[in-house]
Amino acid sequence: MTTAPDGSSARLPGRNRFALWTAALLTAIALVGTVLWFVHPFSAPPTPPLVPLYEAEPGVSALIEKSRERVLREPRSAQAWGCLGQAFIANDMEAESQICFAEAERLDPSNPRWPYYQGGSLLNQGDRETALPYLRRAVERCAVSERDNHAPQLTLAETLLTLGRQEEAEEHFRQVLERQADNPRARYGMALVASARQDWESSRSQLLRCVGSPFVQRKARVQLAIVSQRLGDEASADKFRRQADALPPDPEWIDPFVTEYLLWAVKKQSRYRLVESLETTGRLKEAVTVLQPMLSEYPNDYLPWVTLARVLGQLGEYDRAEQVMREALRLAPEKVQSHYYLSLMLLMQAEKATRNGDRDRAEKLYQEAAQRARETLAIKPDYGFAHMALGLSLKGLGQRDNALAALRQAVLCNPEQAELHFHFGELLAEDGRQKESRQQLEEAIQIGSSNAPWRQTALDRLAATVDRPLTSPKRP
Repeated sequence: MTTAPDGSSARLPGRNRFALWTAALLTAIALVGTVLWFVHPFSAPPTPPLVPLYEAEPGVSALIEKSRERVLREPRSAQAWGCLGQAFIANDMEAESQICFAEAERLDPSNPRWPYYQGGSLLNQGDRETALPYLRRAVERCAVSERDNHAPQLTLAETLLTLGRQEEAEEHFRQVLERQADNPRARYGMALVASARQDWESSRSQLLRCVGSPFVQRKARVQLAIVSQRLGDEASADKFRRQADALPPDPEWIDPFVTEYLLWAVKKQSRYRLVESLETTGRLKEAVTVLQPMLSEYPNDYLPWVTLARVLGQLGEYDRAEQVMREALRLAPEKVQSHYYLSLMLLMQAEKATRNGDRDRAEKLYQEAAQRARETLAIKPDYGFAHMALGLSLKGLGQRDNALAALRQAVLCNPEQAELHFHFGELLAEDGRQKESRQQLEEAIQIGSSNAPWRQTALDRLAATVDRPLTSPKRP
């Protein structure tokens, strides 16, 4: 538009027509660009990372190259990028995995895995604040597609708590407990929130409700010692401190997304992490599949043999577990585990033979189980579970007084282990020593897991010692 000498608007027909055509053309280009954006949102995906020069294990390099070739064939596949990222992170190459997960999230923005993995890597680097938006996206997306996976929300809650955002952390812990009332990780988180507010009674109550979980039995006792001291209960503080000192480090929390990427593990240590994760989630046959090739890959290492025997024992394959354990013992006769697990496998077979009425076979197995337990105790005299194996073997041989002495010693060595209290209490009950039995069984129930296989037997034993049925003792 321009102005005529009289001040009126004067139009320039040619220029106006050109402007209209230009605007239409730009609009068409924009529309085509928008369509192309939605159909092919990332016209230039990044180059997939290479295996780092420092990576020496050929199996890792082969796995990465195979996964990388798929990305080069399918550069717009979120699954291909995600699998490459999982192969990297499962074998301790986090920087390379981050590139892959970022691209996977851009291509598949509804999948909670990709931001969760990115947030987890940032947490490993100590960058909690930067990790928060990634964790929040993962939690939001889990609410739609992975409602039973509480790990992202619990990780977010723990991160918020570490950053001092107690109210927000508490809300996330509470939401998990609303969906899964006995979740020990959420209970432990609530205990830490209460401790941060110096609400020691609430903290103690929450800790006692999760102390039986194998994933938090040591950490919970450490906190109970602190809380008890704050409450002026020095006796309890000393008890929990001693118990915590006797326990091994707690295993990692169950995390389905972590288990998923560990399936890509090639490195030895990462494969052990995978086995532990599969074992704790009951995927025992998959754990056997992971362990089996490790026997030939590491022929001079006793640990794959011990681990495989332990998993086979949980599957009830005691004969096979025994043979595997004998090889572990040959490889490492100085190791406590080699002697103890062989004793345990022999004991399980002896009990099975007893149930089947094969008394001669049972007696031979009980005798060797007892001998293996004694060999374990010669290496580690304060190993409560070896005393338990000895006591149960002697019980099978009819040496009840010696069995009671061994089980009593088991409890003295490891009073924090509920299973030892149970076996001691059960034998006391069989001998009619009801008062002592009741003390042991109540202790077993109080500190044991709610899904322990012996729990109902312990409750039944307790119920038989009173005139009325007995439910599980209430926790403080």
